[in-house]
Amino acid sequence: MQLGGLVLDLEAGELLTADGRLAGLRRQALDLLLVLGRRAGQVVGKDELMNLVWPDVVVGEGSLTQAIADVRRALGDTEHRLVRNVARRGYLLAPDSAADAPELSIAVMPLTVEGEVDDIEWFADALHGDLVIEVARLPGSLVIARDTAATYKGRSVDPRQVSRELRVRHIVLGSLRFERNLIRLNLALVSGDTGIQSWAESFVVERAELPQSLAEFAVQIERALQPELYRSAVERRAALSPLEVSADDLAMRAFALWFRGFNAENTNEALKLCERAVALDADSVRGWWGLSFMNYQGVVNRWLSDPSAAIRRIDDAAASLGRLTPDGHGAYQARVIQAFLKQDLPALLRLTAAWTERHRHPIAFAARGLALLLNGFADEAVAALEKALRLSPRDPIRAEFQYRLAMAHFLAGRYELAGDWGLTAADTNPGLPWPPIHAAAMQRLGRTAAARLAFAEFMARQPDFVPDHILQRLPGGNPRLAEARKRLLDSLREIGMRQGRLAG
Repeated sequence: MQLGGLVLDLEAGELLTADGRLAGLRRQALDLLLVLGRRAGQVVGKDELMNLVWPDVVVGEGSLTQAIADVRRALGDTEHRLVRNVARRGYLLAPDSAADAPELSIAVMPLTVEGEVDDIEWFADALHGDLVIEVARLPGSLVIARDTAATYKGRSVDPRQVSRELRVRHIVLGSLRFERNLIRLNLALVSGDTGIQSWAESFVVERAELPQSLAEFAVQIERALQPELYRSAVERRAALSPLEVSADDLAMRAFALWFRGFNAENTNEALKLCERAVALDADSVRGWWGLSFMNYQGVVNRWLSDPSAAIRRIDDAAASLGRLTPDGHGAYQARVIQAFLKQDLPALLRLTAAWTERHRHPIAFAARGLALLLNGFADEAVAALEKALRLSPRDPIRAEFQYRLAMAHFLAGRYELAGDWGLTAADTNPGLPWPPIHAAAMQRLGRTAAARLAFAEFMARQPDFVPDHILQRLPGGNPRLAEARKRLLDSLREIGMRQGRLAG
């Protein structure tokens, strides 16, 4: 473990100089450093340190303080950069590999093929390359290039060694196994500092679909991995002093909060963090991206007290993202949001087509589905929305995708499917204030009693719902959409929707 100009050899239990000589640290100080080294990146409590370093002796905190001072003196750590005091909690060792690497620094290791199936070796290599590309799309990430990571192929290496050699915080390990007509990918995220696995998951693809599924498979994996990367980065930063928190840390905390649940409380808290991020750094791409996305969700779901101010903030974010990363995922998303809020449906079609062509992101395909829906193209909308759900089946906002899919089927008169997807969306996120498409679909199918019950359950969750909310979700004057919207309104009125105010 690299510590300034010295090396802590955890296996030998020694602190060495650059030329391999003993650094001459006294026994208790060395023992303390070894305890911190074996748990690098983690806070170790003072009581625990004293119990481990002086197991058979009763010592006061002064002995611990002196040992810490000896360690820092040996390391030349005058600024307390390597050995950090975490107030009221204990001490944390931040080796050079951890201290210097960005929070989202990642090495995706070559995938190991298990068993005797040679004909999927090509798939392992191709998927590794695509996975590196998709992970590198994360804003603010530093991902080791595929050719560099490929030099580890066929080697059995300690993730901590890879972390030190490549100076990254996270290592992604994976293996492929052929099971009858399926291929199973087992993936794990490992801390480069400690070697501890923090996340693991299996993904399955049919052998016959490998060539056409490769790109989508990589997107699915990245989308499942992304929340864990944010969570791990946020937990690391939580152990450090508030003075060390950067704008990007604040924005990552906002997205980590978002990944925990799509609701009003998390959206409002995430907005506060993003505002702090851009106040600290006017060029925070992640901060502006969060402001655009979270404010939009607050507006359409009626979770914000001042929607006009939120729309102005969306315009600010779009301008900043256009300046900082004009072709980035966040910049496209902000422009699409602006087009939706302005009800510029032709622009919405153009922008979402360009967005999905440049970024294979599930939210981009979900936006494309909405654009097609609002322009009256039901079947095309279904295809785009099904792709969004296929790419990210556990997305935090998958209920939004599901409601749009329900409405696309309702537009086409496929009421069984509209009802099924509407019910699925309501179960996925009961607090999302979309119109109860499932209740309207039941009524169109002649199931009035079930429709009335479903509508009553919806109104118990959303007592402020009025017809205008349908226009807010499904704006525009496309004739096919307008006719479907009328069917939806008529069906809901038949099962008890109050008239309320209806614009236009």
